[in-house]
Amino acid sequence: MDSFDASASGDSPSTSKSLKSNFKSWREIIVVASKFLKWEKPYYPVVVFGAITFVFLMIWYLDPPVITGVSMFMIIICIFDYLIPRVSPLLFPETHWNSEKEKEFSSACSGINSARSFIHKSFNDFFKLKETNPWLYVAVALVSLSTLSWLGNQMHNMMLLYFATMIAASLPGLSHHGLLSKGAEAVSRFGKKHR
Repeated sequence: MDSFDASASGDSPSTSKSLKSNFKSWREIIVVASKFLKWEKPYYPVVVFGAITFVFLMIWYLDPPVITGVSMFMIIICIFDYLIPRVSPLLFPETHWNSEKEKEFSSACSGINSARSFIHKSFNDFFKLKETNPWLYVAVALVSLSTLSWLGNQMHNMMLLYFATMIAASLPGLSHHGLLSKGAEAVSRFGKKHR
């Protein structure tokens, strides 16, 4: 998420401060999660992908109906949302918070805000395309939805969700290590060669 330009994505200091205040009780967990997602140590990707795989294997093994699965997921979110603010001060005393953690927390909040702004801007740009170029809008929508529909028919929905989750979880690490920008440069060079 570091590669997003703050000015281009609408990331302002006030929205970052608002996000930081909203996540204040989660800050220690966000700092740890940020370090894991950025792959600060060589074995962190294995831990992240292993945890995601474990969760999906449990879902596959339990095979709950959709409504039950969504309800259980929301129950877990509600329990965490209730417990973390109450347990966090006991597990992570204020005295252990330092400037390095504050910097990591600010960076993580900025990354979350930039990603949120980028997604919002992408959707807005796509829907503006409907007004500016309706034919391209329909073509992009039909090709994207047809491809998604074909993939959903070829692959089990949980497997598709698993791959999408793995890709989303790998983006911060790839971005932090500069691999996304290198990939974009390679695609750009390849595109220029074949023009």
